[in-house]
Amino acid sequence: MKLIEDLTAVRLELVDLLTPLSHEQLNVKINDGTWSIVQVVRHLVFIDELIYPSLLKAMQRESNVVEEKNIDFVRDRTQKLKSPYPEPSEDFIEKGNLINLLQTVRQPLLNYLKTVEEKELIEKTMLHPLLGPMQTKQLLEFVVLHEKRHIEQIQELIGSSNLASY
Repeated sequence: MKLIEDLTAVRLELVDLLTPLSHEQLNVKINDGTWSIVQVVRHLVFIDELIYPSLLKAMQRESNVVEEKNIDFVRDRTQKLKSPYPEPSEDFIEKGNLINLLQTVRQPLLNYLKTVEEKELIEKTMLHPLLGPMQTKQLLEFVVLHEKRHIEQIQELIGSSNLASY
């Protein structure tokens, strides 16, 4: 299923981006108006922790087909979006623990997706906090785009001269 490939690929891209960074580079906030790289990653982990149990519940409910929504906006970093979720912790975390967390938190979702048909993901709905009811398939596609958005954010943080000094 393409969705499994996309969820896997975007996570590998993120891990590859983080691997060469030091513990300090991952944890430092380069200025007061931005998250550290660790905070960005914790935000993505939080999303994964929400998605899987929500998907399991959605798949047990009756089918409720909804129209697809335009989700392309999520990649537009000129549009600042405020997360409806709590701000991620600033607590220090070692790189190995962070990468391990990223790799393990997504695995239950990927394993589950191997057991369902794409048709089922279209027929079931989940509630997105900003966009309302969405096809589970499209909400998972949103997760991929959301992660790509944050990969771009991390790339910007890595490119910052303030981060290079760590």
